[in-house]
Amino acid sequence: MKNDIALLCRVVDNFGDIGVVYRLARAISRINRSGDFPPFSVRLVVDGLDSFRKINSDVNPSLPYQRCGGLEIYDWNAFDFCTENFYSGSDYAHRIVLECFQCGRPDWMESLFFAPDSEITADIIMIDYLTAEDYARTFHCLKSLTRSARIRKVNFMPGFSSGTGGLILDSPEKTPGYEDAVLFFCYDRDWTPLVKAVQSYSEVNSRVSVVAAQGKGHDSFLEHYRRNSCGFAVRELPFVNQEKWDSILNSCSFLFIRGEDSLSRACLSGIPFVWNAYPQSDEYQLVKVQALLKILLPYFQPSDAELVRRTWMYCNSPLNAGDEYDFERCILSMLERKESLGKGFSEFAAALRKNGDLAINLMTFISKNIII
Repeated sequence: MKNDIALLCRVVDNFGDIGVVYRLARAISRINRSGDFPPFSVRLVVDGLDSFRKINSDVNPSLPYQRCGGLEIYDWNAFDFCTENFYSGSDYAHRIVLECFQCGRPDWMESLFFAPDSEITADIIMIDYLTAEDYARTFHCLKSLTRSARIRKVNFMPGFSSGTGGLILDSPEKTPGYEDAVLFFCYDRDWTPLVKAVQSYSEVNSRVSVVAAQGKGHDSFLEHYRRNSCGFAVRELPFVNQEKWDSILNSCSFLFIRGEDSLSRACLSGIPFVWNAYPQSDEYQLVKVQALLKILLPYFQPSDAELVRRTWMYCNSPLNAGDEYDFERCILSMLERKESLGKGFSEFAAALRKNGDLAINLMTFISKNIII
């Protein structure tokens, strides 16, 4: 008899989804090796192995099944192979499915779980999107129904405050040579204000450079950089494994960051940063930005808090006439004041760590509520 944790991931936004799920799988595997909890097999089921390979170069997208870095990896779309092999030949004490980001379940898993003659029992834990909104506390550990009494389901909410599952904690090493670098990893928009702000900042700090990561905003940033004939250096960062990415992010002096996985790393780094949230209909991203600012800004002096607020709001809103110059001046001010701003960001990071580690909190929940 053994226990099994299967993490499900459908890649919607290139790297953010698989980045979080891969990080969680790695964290659970580390906990597994510690011996502090009952042992589990840890398996990843991924719809989007090409994107997975970008952050783990050992992944082979053509295989229905592979072992990689101590993890078992299944191709979500390998219906026949997964139907035949996923639960066959073993007697599992507990089947636990981490359904990440409302991704649903593969058709073959639906068939295994809900066929009329199925005897499989399982616990599905919904790992939801990271948010600072109040509903994270409301929905955390809230049970919901499935269409079978044998299959139970509960929500587990990552978050920035007590009463949620917290964030996955780690302490990446630093990579030399990035001490004066601004890391750019954002969505596509007109980045002229950022380009001009860094250009102005380079006139008083000639060592500053921008590290432009691959992703949706990469080409947009370079277009505006070249159009403005800037004098500061830009280093184009190729796709790197997740561990290397963490190290580079943790080594830079300022971050322009997007997504969920990199946002969580920025929050924990203590480095001054600006968050470019995923654009949504009716500008709902502003609700998410304002919710995180509500938690973040109390760690700053009033003038610094207002600067951070204005910069983040400009970064996530359509710019009206005159806004581009204001956005540029806000970015420049944050770069010039990054030493003093660092105190607030560091205190925020320390508070997040006090909420505990998401992976440990999750395994504790499983041990108390599922494995009895």
